Amino acid sequence: MTPERTHAERAESDRRRVFQLIAFLLAALAVTVVWIVAVTTGSGGGSPHPTGGSPGVYPNETIPPPAESSLARAAAKAGCSVRSFPSYGRERTTKRVHYRTNPPTSGPHNPTAAEDGIYDDPPPSEQLVRSLEQGRVVIQFTPGAPPKERGQLKALVKEDPRHVILTANQTAMPFEVAATAWRHYVGCRSVNDATFDALRDFKVAYRDRGP
Repeated sequence: MTPERTHAERAESDRRRVFQLIAFLLAALAVTVVWIVAVTTGSGGGSPHPTGGSPGVYPNETIPPPAESSLARAAAKAGCSVRSFPSYGRERTTKRVHYRTNPPTSGPHNPTAAEDGIYDDPPPSEQLVRSLEQGRVVIQFTPGAPPKERGQLKALVKEDPRHVILTANQTAMPFEVAATAWRHYVGCRSVNDATFDALRDFKVAYRDRGP
């Protein structure tokens, strides 16, 4: 073998190593990009995130100060119903679920909980039920609720927003406004000044009481 041939073979071998290294780096970069996208979007598959309540969805409004600390009395004054239910399961699922209460209070749910906060666009009910399991209180309003009521509910949540979610309802519930916790709800077919005390007192009674 001549020295020239040996040199050429070594050069070709070096080129192959460079190409292999470049291919490896490109593959590693692709994997990294996929991982970053997955982390950024989260396991909720691009579900809505809380906005804090955009003014176009939740106009600024005021509500009466607290006046009644008894949930039973506040609900009676407001014409709201308070109900408790057994647990209808805690299985994890990525499928749609038909819940046994309306609005849902327990049952199979998505592994990913909805974040705390105020939503312009509602997260899936299955994520909300996961949040209930974690001790959250979810305040919901019918999608056709007037802007004033949405703004009033925003004002209510901002009084004490810890572990509270505010969103439009997606289950065609028979209430104008409702609040849910794990195995419990208060439902109001109309909204008046006493309604806000009922929602406040429900939150106090059932927040952080998930299984």
